Amino acid sequence: MSTDPRPDGRSTLLAGRRVAILDAARSLATEHGPDGFTVDQVAMRAGVSRRTVFNHFAGLEALLVAVCEQLLAETTTSLLAEVDRRTAALPAEEPGGTDGRTVLAAVAGAARGVDLPTAIASIHLVLGAPGPGDERAQHISRTAFEHVGGRLREHLQRRAPGLDDLDLDLTLALMFSGITTLADRWLARHPDLRHVVPDAARADWDRLLDRLLDHLRVGRAD
Repeated sequence: MSTDPRPDGRSTLLAGRRVAILDAARSLATEHGPDGFTVDQVAMRAGVSRRTVFNHFAGLEALLVAVCEQLLAETTTSLLAEVDRRTAALPAEEPGGTDGRTVLAAVAGAARGVDLPTAIASIHLVLGAPGPGDERAQHISRTAFEHVGGRLREHLQRRAPGLDDLDLDLTLALMFSGITTLADRWLARHPDLRHVVPDAARADWDRLLDRLLDHLRVGRAD
């Protein structure tokens, strides 16, 4: 007899509604820009009530942050998998014994190995291709990247419990702040980007990212 727990029907329903709300907001933002739609329109397109939208998200700002996180989801999964691959040879040690430089170097190598350009270009389009002075759009995208940084931090703490907390916090804070700064500059240099990023723009991103990681001095893990 199987002892696997039965799926929680309510949890499945809630998760499905959340995805439907995110998909609706993403399509509306792509069509009309981040200021061109309302919660009522999101609810109508998602097939849920206005109240249901607010049960999942505090407002449009939080919803747009979640849409950006959805766009980053595949990249985040790839990033975590690449970190695991690059740290697979590390022994499981007690706190204080893990080689922190090796782990942080693995994070740098992982950042080079995932498709950040596509995620950044997609977020830029969802936010209405804002200019560099659009503080609201910058806040939304930075918040989404900070959430990704938080997931990476939790993952690394489980993978390498010996990492010094301050070293980890500083490295991730500087890395993700730097990535959002690079994204602003990269988008300004390539204003006509669509979801498919051309090779020349990707090469430019790689050069910018290498400069950031060299500044962080976590070394190359290639």
